[in-house]
Order: sequence, then structure tokens, then C-alpha cells
Amino acid sequence: MKRVTETFLLPCTPDVFWQVSMDPAYLRALFLDGLGFNGFEVLEISATTRKLRVVPRMNLPEPLAKIVGDAFAYEEHGELDRGRSEWKWRMVQPRNARLPELIGTSGTVRVEPIGDGQCRRTDELILEGKLFGLGRIIEAAAEKEARAAWGKEPPFFARWLERKGTPP
Repeated sequence: MKRVTETFLLPCTPDVFWQVSMDPAYLRALFLDGLGFNGFEVLEISATTRKLRVVPRMNLPEPLAKIVGDAFAYEEHGELDRGRSEWKWRMVQPRNARLPELIGTSGTVRVEPIGDGQCRRTDELILEGKLFGLGRIIEAAAEKEARAAWGKEPPFFARWLERKGTPP
């Protein structure tokens, strides 16, 4: 099992961050345009919960690429605790998955105000490779993909706010 943490500064308050993060239009743009995923679908969304089905574009080591092919998709199920300004989520394998469960992934996103209309976002990701003999390779590949996404998401978020303005 591997634990990975990353922190970002964002040009908004925590309330604005959570409002944008639960906006289906933002999520669609983030996953398809910002992160370059192959597929995205909102399964369920409310003010404090969401379920998404996504198909990432993967850059995997050869042993994993042979197993996964182009069939990898997952669901993200999460819940927001507004009082704690904390999002907890987990990756769930879709019911119609053709692959064995390769990795268990869950995480927490915490957002705190830092003044001047900015906030600090801290992501904690827990990765657990589930395929015997390839667990560490799976975890390393997942960490690499997460870090690549973390490199793209904050700038995308800032551009979204610039174009769309701060939500009311």
C-alpha cells in the first residue's frame, strides 16, 4: 500500500472551490479537456455527493498494458463534508468490468482558507495494487498518473474561474 500527498494553492475561497467541484459542466470539461480522459459520465450528483464513471487515457508499463488494454474504466464515489471542508472518495470498479480489480484507490481532499481570496487544497491518495506479483508496479503507475493529473488540474481550475467567473 502506498500513500501519496500533494498540496496546491488555488485562487478562490473553499466555498467557491466546492461549488465548482460539484458542477457537472466543470467536471466534464476537467476530465475530457483538462485531463484528456477517453470517457466521462455523471452517474449521480447532489450538493454533497457524486458518482462519476470515467475512462482514463493510460500510460502504463508494458506488463500492465498487456493486461489492461483499452478496457480500464472506474467509478469515483465521493461525499463532501462541508463543515470539515473535506471530500472523501473511493474508486469503484464498474459492475460490467471485464478486468479483475487491479488497484484499490481512495482519497481525501481537504481545503482551507489562507486569506486574500485563496485556499490551500491538500490531496491524500491511498493506492493498493491488487494483482499478485505486480502490486508495486501498479501502485507506481497509479502514482505517476495521479501526479500527472495534479500537474494539470490546478491550472485548469484557475483558467475555468477566469473564463466563467466566480460562481454566485
